[in-house]
Amino acid sequence: MKPVQPPAKKDTLLQFLARGIAMVHVDARKPGAQVPAQYEGEAHLRLNLSYRYAIPDLIVSDDQVQATLSFGGTPFRCVLPWDCIFGITSNSTGDGQVWPEDLPTEVMQSISSTEETERRELEAKAQARAARPQLEAVKDDGADDAQAEPSPRLEHAAQDSERPGERPAEPARAEPKPRPHLRLVR
Repeated sequence: MKPVQPPAKKDTLLQFLARGIAMVHVDARKPGAQVPAQYEGEAHLRLNLSYRYAIPDLIVSDDQVQATLSFGGTPFRCVLPWDCIFGITSNSTGDGQVWPEDLPTEVMQSISSTEETERRELEAKAQARAARPQLEAVKDDGADDAQAEPSPRLEHAAQDSERPGERPAEPARAEPKPRPHLRLVR
């Protein structure tokens, strides 16, 4: 059986553009990448593309993506060879595709440290929950071990009238029993 190949970058970008806004994740340090000077050293530059933006020169070719984008209100013609694009995400669906062979080392390290931070935060929250006092349901009469009796249920009244339009008699209601309450247990 042949291994499944990830979709080509061009096909993925075109599919995501058809859905709305596509974010391309770019290693701006790669040869051939043309971005504003202040972003040339970025290992993870995120650029939004969309047909809705009416970019007059958006070209998605077999070799690269070209588009004049706005950076702080100033237009700049970006040229992005496919090897500098390591990921594409769809803002409308949240779908994404990453090409690990093009992923910068700094981004991989950032992902690893983010995952480690998230793991530590989850562990801290779990420890905090475990340290909290627990609550338990008890009856009003103070008997901790007794089980709460089930709530009274209303029985359906048998319809003993055959006359149309007449409502059946109301069922007899049981006297409500005290409900359990919560008590702090330390």
